[in-house]
Amino acid sequence: MKVNISYYLDECGWSSCWIYSDDKLYELSITHIYLECPIYECLNALIGIMEGQIERKFNWYGEPGGDQIIIREIPTDKHKVLFKVIGFSEDYGEEIGDLERFPEKVELQFEIKKIQLIRMFYFEFKKISVLMKDNQFAEKRNNDFPFKKFTEFEQIAKEYTKL
Repeated sequence: MKVNISYYLDECGWSSCWIYSDDKLYELSITHIYLECPIYECLNALIGIMEGQIERKFNWYGEPGGDQIIIREIPTDKHKVLFKVIGFSEDYGEEIGDLERFPEKVELQFEIKKIQLIRMFYFEFKKISVLMKDNQFAEKRNNDFPFKKFTEFEQIAKEYTKL
């Protein structure tokens, strides 16, 4: 498995997520200006997967467009998921629809063990939660990290992954 995920909470309402898979690097530029916090949406989807849901989808918006992330359990190998990133051009508030009907929009997809995906995101978001303790780092990122949701995720992830 050649997968790595890196998440950076930038200043002034932006994040970047870099996903490396099969010798390709894909960068997602994510805005925090809309009602849904992108980190919250990701954590919520990962919690759903850990709690046995077969599929979770969420959208990370850019300006304009964005990416839909689909995490789907593999029926023949239930300890793994298919992780898929599909680009879209719709703006926030517009109907996005079923993007999987358009395979040409798939930017990235790979199979990964659930436990490894959870651990990768856990450590990326744990890093941010620790960095947010520094006043200078947190100053321009004040409301961009969902501490309460991360605490919930952390408790479930620690039990799920035996961290």
